[in-house]
Amino acid sequence: MAHIAFFSVAAHGHVSPTFGIVAELAARGHKVTYFTTGAFEERLTRLGATVCRYDVATSPGQSPGAFAAGDPSALPLFFLHGSAERIALAERQFAQGRPDLIVYDNTVPFAGRALARRWGCRAVQFFPSIASSRGYALMDAMLERTGRSAEHEAHTAEFDRRLGAFLAEAGLGGLGTEEFMDFEEELNLAFLPREFQPREESFGPHYRFVGPSLGGRDDEGSWQPPADGRPVVYVSLGTVFNRATDFYRRCVEAFDGSEFHLLMSVGEGTDPAVLGALPGNVEVHPSVPQLSVLEQAAVFVTHGGMGSTMEALSFATPMVLVPQMVEQEIIADRVADLHLGIRLDPADSAPGALLDAVRRAAGEPRIAEHAARMRQRIRAAGGARAAAEAVEDVLRTAAERTAGK
Repeated sequence: MAHIAFFSVAAHGHVSPTFGIVAELAARGHKVTYFTTGAFEERLTRLGATVCRYDVATSPGQSPGAFAAGDPSALPLFFLHGSAERIALAERQFAQGRPDLIVYDNTVPFAGRALARRWGCRAVQFFPSIASSRGYALMDAMLERTGRSAEHEAHTAEFDRRLGAFLAEAGLGGLGTEEFMDFEEELNLAFLPREFQPREESFGPHYRFVGPSLGGRDDEGSWQPPADGRPVVYVSLGTVFNRATDFYRRCVEAFDGSEFHLLMSVGEGTDPAVLGALPGNVEVHPSVPQLSVLEQAAVFVTHGGMGSTMEALSFATPMVLVPQMVEQEIIADRVADLHLGIRLDPADSAPGALLDAVRRAAGEPRIAEHAARMRQRIRAAGGARAAAEAVEDVLRTAAERTAGK
């Protein structure tokens, strides 16, 4: 059996989609070493991985230029930070023997991609959001919306400088920065069905659209809907953009006295008490077992993160999307274009507009039909099983090439 190293962004939207794949690979007898922070150690260990811990000075939610101000040109700089330290940690971890395969998050390819080149081992990249290829780049799509300002040009120049220094320190100084970043591996895993991918015709067979993997989360528990039988509207803005007290107040106002039961997950950073006395058809929690809730919800009001979007579609749950950043705007537009839900701009999310959008999402037959069809395509994509089989194909091909030398 093989030894496989995983590198990802230490954030729920990036690590959680890999839980099922890690569990599947471990169940097949492979050794998995996962580089991440202590926040995910317990879960990954329970799934069969060995966790190599590191600490980060900031989380993605604390990067004002890249996230709060919605400037995508700052993202590469933000994610490059700490990559040299990850390489040093990996060298120590694998001092007695290197892994057979590196699996890395395309959002933060630096350490994983550099180590694969440095060690001469096989690599697989995965996309926790919309996939990118030489024919379609998510970053370019984001910049088309935000524009290329002088600040963008400054970020790009600074990133090229720092990436060049990083490659030199990693022993890859002869590799140009454009060549390093413009790379498609022999296997590229996308955690969405091919039908959801923009410009899907530009992605060759070395891109495997395996869909979301919902396994490895059995310990999250379950949620029981109210006994009065009201259809449930579930509201969550995810784990990064969830400090939105004004938005939560608008939701309470919108559904007060309505025909729906409102369930809101507001995150650990929002005290439910700030919302005041709640109507009888409204409940608020820091977190809920999302998969259990989505299985029972009539409508999901969401920020449109890819993980949440794919989870909703796995249960054919119609969505109302209120995107909080430019990447989520692209996802929300895709949902709307495919008739899987309704998009609202944050500025247009007044109580009346929210309630109207939820009623439309819950009652429109075309949305129900298209959501059911996408659920079927997600199931056909194969999830964790398909991803593990694709990874094993890469390992098998590598072994056959070695044997044929």
